[in-house]
Formats: sequence, structure tokens, C-alpha cells
Amino acid sequence: MSSFIDGIMQSIADYIDTEVEPYASIVFGSDPPDGGICMIQGSSAPTDTHLDKGMIYRIPVVLNGKNKNQAVLLDDLTAIHVALTRKTDYSGLSTADCQIVDIATTAAPSIIGREQNSQWVCGSSFEVTIYWSIEED
Repeated sequence: MSSFIDGIMQSIADYIDTEVEPYASIVFGSDPPDGGICMIQGSSAPTDTHLDKGMIYRIPVVLNGKNKNQAVLLDDLTAIHVALTRKTDYSGLSTADCQIVDIATTAAPSIIGREQNSQWVCGSSFEVTIYWSIEED
């Protein structure tokens, strides 16, 4: 991940951990640990470039979880999506270089399957739209 996207991803993970308080803290990666929740950025590129050399990015983010309790897993991932998509003021999540414009669910949490160790696996995704301001030195 590039550094400006790292900052946005970390601020979203911190918000989830402190405001939603899911059953496990967010870790970065594609496969959640047992009883855990993970988040990873998908590939993205600027969708618009502006005359001031700023760019609009749409960053796809995968949010997966594992838990022995299917209800806890679905409830917490759903609560994360609700908190992020209903939020109207992203100033606390934005960084010095990037402003979050919107967060929208692209795939609601759903059960993918159950592992042999009795962990239910749930997958979901959302898209973060940011404006990246490129400042000249």
C-alpha cells in the first residue's frame, strides 16, 4: 500500500476498534485469524485527476471475519458496515493529505462457510472514496 492509503486504512481500523468495539481488533491481511477480523485494501487507481493535481481515489476494502458464534460474527461485521456507511462526518478519519468523501458497502456481510475447527467465515466489502491533495514543495 502507498503511504497515504496506509494512513486512511489505519484511521478506519482505529475508528472501528474504538467506536464499534467488535469482538476482535482489526488486523491487516486477507485471512482473519481464528476469532478475528481482518481488513485489506484491494487494487485501485485514481478515477479523476483535477487541475490542481489532486485526485479522487476509490479504494475497495475487503472485511472478513472468523468466529465460532455465527450470530456474533454477522452482527459485528454488520455493525461495522452500518457505522461506516451511516457516518456523515469523516473529518476524524481523514489525514493531512487525504480527505474521505464517502464510505459505501459494496457487499454486505455474508457467511462464506465453516472451517473444520468450527470457525464460521464471513466476508464483506466496502469502498472508500478519498480526495488526495498533492501539494507542491
